[in-house]
Amino acid sequence: MSSLTTYCPSCGRALSPEQDNFCPQCEITIQPSPLPSRESGSKWLDLLWALIVWGVSGGFLLILDFVIRIAYWFVYRHAPEIQVTRGAVIASLVVTLIMHVVGFVAAWLVVTRIGRRPFWQSLGWGWIPQFKLVHAIVLAFLMIGVSVLLEQALPHKETDLEKFLKMGMAIRVMVAVLAVVTAPLIEEIVYRGVVYSSVEHLAGKKAAVTLVTLLFALVHVPQYWGSVAALTAILSLSLVLTLLRAWTGKLLPCVVTHLVYNGVQAVALLVAGDKAVNNQQTQTALMTIWQGLGLS
Repeated sequence: MSSLTTYCPSCGRALSPEQDNFCPQCEITIQPSPLPSRESGSKWLDLLWALIVWGVSGGFLLILDFVIRIAYWFVYRHAPEIQVTRGAVIASLVVTLIMHVVGFVAAWLVVTRIGRRPFWQSLGWGWIPQFKLVHAIVLAFLMIGVSVLLEQALPHKETDLEKFLKMGMAIRVMVAVLAVVTAPLIEEIVYRGVVYSSVEHLAGKKAAVTLVTLLFALVHVPQYWGSVAALTAILSLSLVLTLLRAWTGKLLPCVVTHLVYNGVQAVALLVAGDKAVNNQQTQTALMTIWQGLGLS
């Protein structure tokens, strides 16, 4: 990305400007090399590339779907009636996996400048002393608790995702694998890594938090459409993860928090089965974990 990153010459650790480029491992402060300031046009170009990464990871497909639906409505004056089949769902999950892979490759190309810069260090991979693994786990469970409360307080009707999950265990396994293996890593790299860094460098943290929060929630709208509770929950999760990125300056806390959040619900899908699908999924997920830990 275009934001300037300083690395410790001794251990290679990426240093944060917010911490005055202090390396806690080597206990030294590194003065960054004087580099010419980037032109405004270059910042906009970085943002354009970041949005292209967002697009190939799924954003362009969302826009295409929206345009087709709008065009259909103008012609026929009603929303298109879509018959969802098991084959179509499997195909959509395969397409999602492909987009995750393409998104990762695109992110690598943009972040590294085609191999000329370190990928993970440029993304801000790592922890800070104030936020560690246990904090990510606790935060994820807190967000699951928030989702449970929202399910109780806000309107909810069956979403497309819930319809998909009723099509059998094979579908549930595929959804669970995507939710745990690829989604947390790829989505965080794209949203809180590539897009966030570009917007922050161009317009500051507030703009970055706002745009990334909305973009992340927007791509999840189709699968949660019809449920105010689910949409509010995903918007809340997006805001918390993006604020976490802004506060820590690191990407790994966002990935782990996202992973635990998705993982709990994936476990419920595979362990609780039909119960998790037919009832409020997040609440069932939490109860399943509690039972597994012997807490209920």
